[in-house]
Amino acid sequence: MNAPSRRSLLAAGLSLPALARAQDQRPLRLIVASAAGANADVVARMVAAEAEPGMGRRIIIENLPAASGMRAVEAVARAQPDGDTLLFGTISQLVMNIAIFDPLPVDVARALRGLSMINLVPMALVVPPHATATDLQGFIAQQRAGGRAEYGSGPVGTTTHVVGARFATEAGIARPDLVHVPYNSSALALTDVMAGRLTFMFDALLTALPHHRDRRARILGVAAQRRLPAAPDIPTLDEAGLPGFTGYTWNSIAAPAGMPEAIVQRLAEGFNMTLRRPALRDRLAMMGSELPDEPWTTAEVDAFYAAERQRWIPVVRATGLRPG
Repeated sequence: MNAPSRRSLLAAGLSLPALARAQDQRPLRLIVASAAGANADVVARMVAAEAEPGMGRRIIIENLPAASGMRAVEAVARAQPDGDTLLFGTISQLVMNIAIFDPLPVDVARALRGLSMINLVPMALVVPPHATATDLQGFIAQQRAGGRAEYGSGPVGTTTHVVGARFATEAGIARPDLVHVPYNSSALALTDVMAGRLTFMFDALLTALPHHRDRRARILGVAAQRRLPAAPDIPTLDEAGLPGFTGYTWNSIAAPAGMPEAIVQRLAEGFNMTLRRPALRDRLAMMGSELPDEPWTTAEVDAFYAAERQRWIPVVRATGLRPG
């Protein structure tokens, strides 16, 4: 038998507290706007596993990476705002796509609201394990010398693509025989970097670092403001020779804009209680994350979304990136 909807429960005269108790009997769909193995998917599964016991609900991860993650955004934006369907989204879907795709299936800024900020993840410049250049300056010199080269990314418009394109421009290596190769998932691109089929890519440090540690790939630098405790041996791109170059992705949870405030706050507190757990914080930090000192309020998440759009949309539009 299908679980009753929020609308039918309210029609039956249930209060919001009674609705909350009914919700506890239904699974929560956490829709991830990337494929399995990518940064967002890895973090979403960690958070869901930690959150289930405290929230008293089963959390089902559903991957919808199609259309650069916009299928996931659309699914959540059009879902009933009853607390059963949430988005595990990143800067790619909630910011970058606004600048690249026109038209979009939904107005992202109006259709979704912030629920919880999970972590900030700097991007890393990754090359094959046997690349002859062992540092950033040597790599840039090789690329400026010419010859066909390919850089990979996840889908067009994702952070892996935007940061890679910015790097090529700012490092002075953008040229006709430097070819961008988008993949359905950044995890697939990283596999081809490790196999030597791509010259480089930018991947989230969180997913690239294990392969660097195992010597299946080499990270030449991290696009962060300072070295990270998880990778003290890896220089920032700024100190390695590309002044001021930074690039991050982030993971957050968003909800349909029409969700009642009581449900929003209840869900936000459930996830934020999870994010206060030292074991989860330590695990995310050692994977290469930067974490807020204290979980953000929903208003702070919304303000962050707005600031990121104001900052990045002009930058992305200036690159001329377009789908396809």
